[in-house]
Amino acid sequence: MIDIHFHCLPGIDDGPATWDEAVALCRAAAADGTETIVATPHVLRDPWLNEDRAERDRLLVRLNALLGGEPAIVPGCEYFFASEVLELWERGSGGPLVGLNRGSALLIEFPAYAVPANAEFIFHELSVMNVQAVIAHPERNGEFARNPDRLQSLVAKGAMTQITAGALLGEFGRGPLAAAEEFHARGLVHIIASDAHSLTRRPPRMMAARRWVEKQWGRAAEIAMFETNVEAVTRAGVAAR
Repeated sequence: MIDIHFHCLPGIDDGPATWDEAVALCRAAAADGTETIVATPHVLRDPWLNEDRAERDRLLVRLNALLGGEPAIVPGCEYFFASEVLELWERGSGGPLVGLNRGSALLIEFPAYAVPANAEFIFHELSVMNVQAVIAHPERNGEFARNPDRLQSLVAKGAMTQITAGALLGEFGRGPLAAAEEFHARGLVHIIASDAHSLTRRPPRMMAARRWVEKQWGRAAEIAMFETNVEAVTRAGVAAR
């Protein structure tokens, strides 16, 4: 499996604090069946700005060396939504944003309880720029949960969604699970990822979530959410859904 949302670079956000913790977290993911992890540290989310992509790359290189390729760690980021995303993306390698596996898909996080009014416009502009927006954990966003039409409007603008594995397993309570079920009923669930942070607070539980999806939503959904769509967003060009 490929896990596209994973906090594994130590000491730069709310993920692991030390190298030992980072290695243990990644090895736990490998033991659970994950072969490739996209490292997605918070970027431009106060207090985790992490604007220096070269420093993030140095951490990634060292983590790969410590792991010996099992699992493989590839670059990405989790960007906290703001209108500046268009300008930041245009800065390319001179800016702080990194697509998933350095491709054209960008993982975007919204505030927990709201979605800015200009989100549809920004997502449309990203689509024009051939950027595939991937919305991180919409099931844990208060506005999306209350008003799934808002999520539907962003998907209509070209966005894909990433649901948290633990949410499907009830680890965030009934609300996020119910929201994920509603999104799926509307055809708004595209990818499952762990959003792993630590072995205790948010461990990687991809295999359990994959079994849940197969049982509850069927084999076709499982293949799409854990293979086809994941592979699409980690390539340079994005298709599938």
